[in-house]
Amino acid sequence: MCVLMEAGPTRFAVDATAVTEVAAVGTDGRTIRGLMELQDLSVLLGGQDEVRPGMAVVLDVSPTLALRVARVVEVADVARAPSFLLPPGLGDVLAQLARGALLHGGQLYVELHPEALLHHRGAACAPARPVSFVEAPPERALVFESQGRTYGVPLPLVSQVVMAGEGFCPLPLASGPVSGLYPHHQALWPICSVPALLGAVPLCEPYFILTELAGQSVGLCARQVLGVHGPFAPTDTLGELRTARLPAPVLFLDLQRMFS
Repeated sequence: MCVLMEAGPTRFAVDATAVTEVAAVGTDGRTIRGLMELQDLSVLLGGQDEVRPGMAVVLDVSPTLALRVARVVEVADVARAPSFLLPPGLGDVLAQLARGALLHGGQLYVELHPEALLHHRGAACAPARPVSFVEAPPERALVFESQGRTYGVPLPLVSQVVMAGEGFCPLPLASGPVSGLYPHHQALWPICSVPALLGAVPLCEPYFILTELAGQSVGLCARQVLGVHGPFAPTDTLGELRTARLPAPVLFLDLQRMFS
């Protein structure tokens, strides 16, 4: 059995044996019945203040930890729920705080390690990756638009394009290129934002381009998929290539090298 809940943008699961109480927040907005001071789970993980008033979840750890979460979804038997190990590239902090993830009712929940929350301080961050641009134009590539800019991925790296579904779970990461996790075909895909690889904020967009990069399964966010194009010719700008059927140049990162 697990207590399923939402905090910040993320869905979490905690083993029910580690929860001593689920309660309404006290009238003072800060405690449970004026006795236990609440800590926002979203803030503990480096995010923004939680939605008020929220709900209180008390963890059976020493010392006792009383958390404010946005809402408690349900207490559910997840014995038969598909479970996943976290993929690499999410950072050391999240690897310590989470046991993995599980899929219940079509939605993904990150499994929290209650004891690890006691000792956690600071924001969870996915590591940045050194930026590298392609040196030679690919013959054909899948071209897509993300956050107002056009990008390309060499076609041999692309496995599939899917719509972002309700299974997608945003992650409580303060920085880095990863926007969340997506379960697909019995695998858990980290969903990265290509603009965030260049320093932008990672956003979830309507499409996920599922790729294999240096032996890793990685999804890329896209607001719009513009189809397969080629051949490409270089421009005077590093990484930018042109093709006859598109008016704007296409930026190609060397994703294989960046994820190796």
